[in-house]
Amino acid sequence: MSGMADTDAAAQPLVVVEQLAPHVTALRLNRPERLNALSFPMTAALHDGLDAVAADDECKVVVLTGAGRGFCAGLDLRDFGRPPAPGTHPWMPAGRTGQAFMSDLTRHLRATPQIVIAAINGVAYGGGLAIPLACDLRVASADARLCAAFIKTGLTGTDIGISYFLPRLIGASRAFDLMVTGRTIDAAEAERMGIVSQVYEPADFRSEVTALATGIAGYTKYGLRNTKEVMWHNLDAASVDAAIAIENRNQDLGNVNAEVRQYMSEYANRIVKK
Repeated sequence: MSGMADTDAAAQPLVVVEQLAPHVTALRLNRPERLNALSFPMTAALHDGLDAVAADDECKVVVLTGAGRGFCAGLDLRDFGRPPAPGTHPWMPAGRTGQAFMSDLTRHLRATPQIVIAAINGVAYGGGLAIPLACDLRVASADARLCAAFIKTGLTGTDIGISYFLPRLIGASRAFDLMVTGRTIDAAEAERMGIVSQVYEPADFRSEVTALATGIAGYTKYGLRNTKEVMWHNLDAASVDAAIAIENRNQDLGNVNAEVRQYMSEYANRIVKK
């Protein structure tokens, strides 16, 4: 187990990188004493963690979760620190603001080539909800509590990409409800709405998430990476013709890909034996 470079005052890594299974890596937010509330140092560490897994060609699936009793309580209003100086971090070029540095986590998640699963344990408030919305899959522990809390600060209910991702997951009516009421929902309601696709009992949460990630990691890198690319591009496709064109391109390229051809041969042999 290894941690990213950014640490808190107690010299603990703010994001821990852990291999859960072959081809599966966990990124664990690690400020449990603050319910993993977001700070600028933690934001930097999470950017670094995403860059690290993106560069790992053997990693197929990333599990993003929180240490302790919560996933992420949102921005740490008492101690959010300062963003890096321009030019001192890859995601902080000249002219970038602290607001953009934090909100870019959602863009970074979408740009990460691996399938990213948000494993929501405990509270997921404000930015702690917006970040999972940008992941490819979301699952929750039965004791999870979710809240789009931005409106409670006196600012708008729109931050860190939530006004883009949430309506696309659950529709504009439900999304607007959560964004302007600031109400908290439990894991069961989150599943009914479509925010999460699975809810697991707390005692089984880690093993169930690992099993889910391992199952997905059994498929080809080509298949997973290009499914992610096409799925999210086609969500905003201008027409069905444009969507099918990019699907056809990937299927044609896959048919001549060595990894895919080997996998297909092995799959066909397994089917014949049955």
